[in-house]
Amino acid sequence: MPRVALATCLALPDLDEEDAPLVPALARIGIEGVPLVWNDPSIDWASYDLVAVRTTWDYPNKIAAFLEWADRVAAAQTLWNSAPMLRWNTDKRYLRELSERGVPIVPTRWFERGSTADVAALSRDEGWDTVVLKPVVSAGARRTRLAGPDSMREGQAFLTEQLTQRAMMAQPYVAEVSTTGELSLLYFNGTFSHAVRKIPGAGDFRVQTEHGGRVLSVVPTPRELAAGQRVLDALGEETLYARVDLLPTADGEQRLLELEVTEPSMFLRWDSEAPGRFAAAIAARLG
Repeated sequence: MPRVALATCLALPDLDEEDAPLVPALARIGIEGVPLVWNDPSIDWASYDLVAVRTTWDYPNKIAAFLEWADRVAAAQTLWNSAPMLRWNTDKRYLRELSERGVPIVPTRWFERGSTADVAALSRDEGWDTVVLKPVVSAGARRTRLAGPDSMREGQAFLTEQLTQRAMMAQPYVAEVSTTGELSLLYFNGTFSHAVRKIPGAGDFRVQTEHGGRVLSVVPTPRELAAGQRVLDALGEETLYARVDLLPTADGEQRLLELEVTEPSMFLRWDSEAPGRFAAAIAARLG
């Protein structure tokens, strides 16, 4: 029986509940899926037939070690998604590259570590009433803040402190995130599988369930599917899995918030056929 290593983190040794259905789905087609903590030094990754990066959600605080691990695993065994893709995707400046390739993104300003920035001036110059501040290496809305008319001083203090430690980015707060929510399009081996919409809880702007957000299973429109395909076309590389997070804006455009090809939740519990599709995609990569 082929064995596939499903890389996870110490906090989720058996995978997140959204990924857990993948293990029995693999078993149904004769593949053993084994969740393994990515930075456990005792694991022989080369002894598995394929390594799939899944819920390695602690990587932002260990980014150098994580990327070194990916390079090391890829040198010994098939790794999906690829190590170069992980290196590219874990730094949100990839959005700038996709924008240059014609993908509409939410307007973004970038600040290197050690630089200075004036949040109030940025808000005024860009016409952004409320500014979202977040690191370029982050997951799960960690270290993400809003700076609005009543919180510019707090936002300035937050950004100043963060820039002493890491590169940051700033975007306008898009009101549609609180009304329509984010649309996530899920793909296996480049083929659309299913979609969910993520909506923040009352009084928050973060869509993650750990912050009170809720998830709805949805059927995307042809226009939304076309927007997702445009992102994958701009990426121009093969993926085992990908999640395209889109936000409809007031100008009628579907703008890319994130292209997640490192360790995204694939929302397998929201479509009964999704675990089987993911398992089949892995089987295809086993050849």
